[in-house]
Parts: sequence; structure tokens; C-alpha cells
Amino acid sequence: MASLNQEFGIRRVYEAESRNASGVALKLSDREVDLGSKEYALYQKLAEEVPGIRSEKEIAADLGMSEPQLRRLLQAFASAGLFYRADTIPKTLSGVELHTLFNKVLPSWLNEAFSHPFWDKMMSGKGSRRLYSGWLIELYHYTRNANRHMPLSCAHTAEKKIKGMRAKHYAEEWNHYHYFLKALKALGFSGESIEGSVPLPMTLALSNFMRQAAREDIVSYSICSAVLEGTTVDRGAYNPYYETCAKLYDLPQESIAPIYAHLDLDVQYQHSDLFLDILSTIESMPAARAGRALEYGHQLIEHIWLWTDSIDKYYAIDGNSIPRPAFSQALD
Repeated sequence: MASLNQEFGIRRVYEAESRNASGVALKLSDREVDLGSKEYALYQKLAEEVPGIRSEKEIAADLGMSEPQLRRLLQAFASAGLFYRADTIPKTLSGVELHTLFNKVLPSWLNEAFSHPFWDKMMSGKGSRRLYSGWLIELYHYTRNANRHMPLSCAHTAEKKIKGMRAKHYAEEWNHYHYFLKALKALGFSGESIEGSVPLPMTLALSNFMRQAAREDIVSYSICSAVLEGTTVDRGAYNPYYETCAKLYDLPQESIAPIYAHLDLDVQYQHSDLFLDILSTIESMPAARAGRALEYGHQLIEHIWLWTDSIDKYYAIDGNSIPRPAFSQALD
């Protein structure tokens, strides 16, 4: 007998919020599903079992129900949007159709990326100028490390038109780290100390993840790039953070202005449109390729969360060097 994983798949749940005795609210990319305590326990069991290889008969027996009852339960979860039927997934889709899917999930992805307590800490006044500076230093390093992965995205692109788009993007981005250097100088750091410093390991890991994507598939790389551009299309999305931090931590406007200039330049270059421009050249792709690209996009979100966590943990400790000096044989 065929296993259930050939018929059903499990949709990603971003958060399970307890409603105490009334059950649990499951938050997906496009909806919220309320389950009672009993239903949630059944959902958890099926979420473990469906991806496996056990038969429908075995799973039904474990749950103390008949196979028709299990079938009705699976259909109810599918109707609620918690599961999906494998036969509803198209064999191929166009690049524009992939972009439509991406736009649907991007808000939930960004909510997940910025759910780290660091952001509430900074916006509530529980952070510090030191913590803000550390975040900016790592942003400088990540932006400078674009020179490690953007050329790879050009080199590993076979399609001439897409290669040209990626090369143009690189030409417009390669030196943007100087905006963050200018902001850091306004905070009192010397150019030499920043340029000679080393990033946190997770900053390097984020850059290396982009290098991996660039080598594997230009669509996967481009979806990661699109995620990073996703917060730069509207000043209303990023102004509150900088303005609030400026007031709370006595940051000079000279340390904010270069960041605004960089973000405005991204808008001027229309970098947020690049992903659609690239996908518009692809008439058809296998569903597996599109799924792999979406997987890369979500993995980037997880990297961003871990990157933020490493910044929060390192720079919150007063005894840790800021910026981090390069290894010295004499000192180390």
C-alpha cells in the first residue's frame, strides 16, 4: 500500500500560539488556523507521520481510528490549509508564476527574520549605542562581502540575458560598503579599525551561504538577493528603526544619513524589481527547481535570524572587542 507522503505534504507553520484551554492557533504564510487541543494533538502526530513511509493502515491503528476516519481527518486538515495534496502541485511553472508565489510568502518570511528579540530590545530603549554600532559593523562586513558572492552569480549563470542583469547589479553594488564605513566614522570609529577588523563567524556564514546559492542555481541565488532587497522599497519600513535608535542612543544624524542614501540608491536602481526581471525571461521550469529556490529563500531567513542572534550576543558583552581585530600572532 502506498504511503501517505506520496499523496500529502505538510505546509510550514511559522508559529504555534497557545490559546490555553481553548487550543492552539497555527500561523501559516497566508492564514491562521485555530485547532482545539485534541485536534492539535492529532495534527502533531500526522505532521510526524505523513512525511514517513508507514502505511495508512498502520497510522490509523496507532491513532485508534479506522482508515476512513483517518482519510476524513486528513482531508479536513488539507481543507484548512495545513496539508496540501501532492497532485495539486504543477509539474512545471513559469518564472512569473514563481514570482507570484514568492510575493505571497515574503511577508511571513520577513516577519520570521525580524522576530528576533534584538529588534524589540533596540526599539524599546533596552539596547545600547554599542549594540547598534556592532550591528552596523557586521552590516558593513556583509555588504563588503558582496564582492565574494556577486561575481560568482555572474560566472555561474549560463543564460546570457540573466548574466547581464546580474553583472549590472554587481556593478551597481560592489562598493556600497563605503556608506556603512562613513556611518561608522560618524560614530567615532576610525576607518583603519573598521577596514582591518574581521566579521563575526555568522556574518561570514551568511556570505558563504550566498556563495553556495550562486554556484547551484541563479534562480536560487536571485531569490536570496530578492529577500535582502525586500526591506528597501519603502522608507516607512526602515525609517522608524533608525530614527528611534538615533533618539534613544544619541546617534548623530551624520551616522544615519549615509544609510538613508544607500537605501534610496537601491530604490533608484530598482533593485527590488530585479528578481521579477530575471524570472520574466524564464518561460518554464520544473516544479522541483522552483521548490528548491523557495527552499533557499527560507534558509536565508533562518541565516538572517541566526546572524542577528550572534550580533546580539557578541556586542552586548562590554568586554568583547569592538570592532573585532584581526588575528595577531603577537597578541593572540
